[in-house]
Amino acid sequence: MALKTNGARPTIAVDAMGGDNAPDQVVRGALQAVEGGARVVLVGPEELLQPRLKDLGGDLTILDAREVVGMDEPVGQAMRRSDSSLRRALDLVATGEAAGAVSAGNSAAIMALSVTILGRQAGVDRPAFGGTLPNRHGGVFVLDIGANSTVKPNNLLQFAVMGDVFVRTSRGIESPRIALLSNGTEDSKGTKEIKEANEALHRLDLNFIGNVEGNQIFEGLADVVVCDGFSGNVLLKASEGVAAEILGLLKREIEKDLLARVASTALIPTFQRIKRQVDFEEYGGVPVLGINGVMINCHGRSKAKAVTNAILLAERLAKEHLLERIGESLHEEALEAGRRRRLARALHLRPSHP
Repeated sequence: MALKTNGARPTIAVDAMGGDNAPDQVVRGALQAVEGGARVVLVGPEELLQPRLKDLGGDLTILDAREVVGMDEPVGQAMRRSDSSLRRALDLVATGEAAGAVSAGNSAAIMALSVTILGRQAGVDRPAFGGTLPNRHGGVFVLDIGANSTVKPNNLLQFAVMGDVFVRTSRGIESPRIALLSNGTEDSKGTKEIKEANEALHRLDLNFIGNVEGNQIFEGLADVVVCDGFSGNVLLKASEGVAAEILGLLKREIEKDLLARVASTALIPTFQRIKRQVDFEEYGGVPVLGINGVMINCHGRSKAKAVTNAILLAERLAKEHLLERIGESLHEEALEAGRRRRLARALHLRPSHP
């Protein structure tokens, strides 16, 4: 397959068959990204995708893949699909023909295939999904939000280190405030795993501020919040639901009152800004951290806008080599020896110097 060139921008492989709204919304989102200058290769059944492209007046490179991973398909079965659109998209990343991949498909399959095909970064036992939730100061990076429903204390330590490096690298925060999600702020609160992780994080050379409760996440107390994938996913979905319901409630109440409708006209720009802050489609998707490559996992309900933003996110991560820089930072020569040793022990790494 000869990929079309477009300057120096990296190519992003898009699983055209992943998600509840595939392939139509995925194709639309890919075309919108290309209109903005992105380089995209669609992966999926060519006889299905080509007519869609023709109807939309678009022209994209297609990598033919004959199989589709179902949204509820067991991971074992998905792993056996050698010609699935998800696997072939990740294969392009593994061979260097694409700089990153995007899928709104089966999250469990995305994680399993990412680890199998791209491999884990050195010292990482369990890669994680990391995503940004809005708060009063901009955003908080939360991981894990769905990859690991159960974790060990050491996994939470690794998530903390990955989150620290990712936020320092991507947002330029010199010393990100890291917190554990728990049912109380006291160090004694939480599950056995949370308590052990809390004790260990206090010993690491990170800006660990202790436990936070769910409501405090949105107050902007922390830059990184660490939790197991079950809690993180519940937090993410509940936040989406609350935000959507509040916006819907405001709309319904305004529509009941003529004076409110007139007054709300002046507030439309404000409402639009708030909607953008809480709309998951604005973020596109979440990166899989801890693997040797760029993989963006989108919401299963993603439509064109989310797919476009996910492609742009994958492109930015690839261009800035953020994930490679995470790996490099874990072995950074500039880190003082003591910090290297402590982080190395947490991540099972061998320090570069004794």
